[in-house]
Amino acid sequence: MGIGRMFTRSVSTGPTQYFYPHLTDASSPWSYHHPYHGAMSIPAVHRAVTLLADLVGSLPWQAFRERAGVVEKLPTPSLLEQPAPPETRINTLSSWVLDYLLEGNAIGIIAERDRQGVPTAITPVPCHYVGVGNDDGFIRYRIGNDEYGQDDIFHVKGWAPPGCLRGFGVLEHHFCHGGDGAIGLAHELQRQARNVVKAGVPTGIINVSNPDATKEQLEALKAGWLQSQRDRTVAVLNASTEFQPLSWNPTETQLLEARKFSLLEIANIFGIPPRFVGASNGDSLTYATSETESMDLIKFSLGGHLARFEQAFTMLFPRGTFVRANLDALLRPDTKSRYEAHAQGIDAGFLLPSEARKIEDLPPVPGIDDRPRGGVNGQQATN
Repeated sequence: MGIGRMFTRSVSTGPTQYFYPHLTDASSPWSYHHPYHGAMSIPAVHRAVTLLADLVGSLPWQAFRERAGVVEKLPTPSLLEQPAPPETRINTLSSWVLDYLLEGNAIGIIAERDRQGVPTAITPVPCHYVGVGNDDGFIRYRIGNDEYGQDDIFHVKGWAPPGCLRGFGVLEHHFCHGGDGAIGLAHELQRQARNVVKAGVPTGIINVSNPDATKEQLEALKAGWLQSQRDRTVAVLNASTEFQPLSWNPTETQLLEARKFSLLEIANIFGIPPRFVGASNGDSLTYATSETESMDLIKFSLGGHLARFEQAFTMLFPRGTFVRANLDALLRPDTKSRYEAHAQGIDAGFLLPSEARKIEDLPPVPGIDDRPRGGVNGQQATN
């Protein structure tokens, strides 16, 4: 059975419908593993997922409050500093992003709240353990034998058609169609190439001119020949036996061109520039294109993912408070460009030296804003 056919959505009867993506092919070697373990065995998928997950997990998250049109940055809430103690923030967020990318949903149970009822900790739950349904207009979640209302659940839903309660992840999209999805094909190409390495023997025919050779003797001859080639030892054939190799091209046999194309497909699936998974889009790589691709990764590849997590976190806080990921560290240019930008801002009068030092994580210098400093065209300017 193809990889994609193992994925189904079971639906219970009654007023509430619960949807569980799961494996149904008990004969499959994947049936005793979590389904995304197989996808993560493909190097390009592993690279794409860990790249995006670690980028999201490494970002600082901040809360802001808007009152009368004035936005105020708040001290970082414990929920954003360490969502699931004792785990670190990067471990919690990266595992959520892993589930979100591959299975379309990141799920957690609200574990603690402060006196105002604002969540302070969340217990992550693998999304394939969770069922979600609509019960008379109320969204309900089932985890094991327990049911939870949506106010008790943190849920980041990936792409989904209108009205769907669960998001759809990469596995359901690209292991589909009987295993003919892009990742399913990448897995098959990898398997075929691995078989060549394991065999270590070009396809061929052993001609035996002895008419009295029995089937058992021929099978033993074949086994001995294969073993000698795998072990890279000398094979011994008698005068009545000859090996005739068929046309064998290592490059073609290991499907290198097809696997290179597969890298491009995987990069497109995750929406990241091809070079980040080791693929080439045919253009020569320069510093300018490398810098542009890095910016594209942050702006376009991470944009939608971050927005979903930001809005899901925002829903946990009181009205008027919103959450944003701090992209300054990722968007920060090189040292020379930053210093030139600071100098231009100070000369133009919209940036203070103390503010520039704070941006660079430098300690404050008393009275630095009161000192004369170089203005435009070398003129001296004072506050």
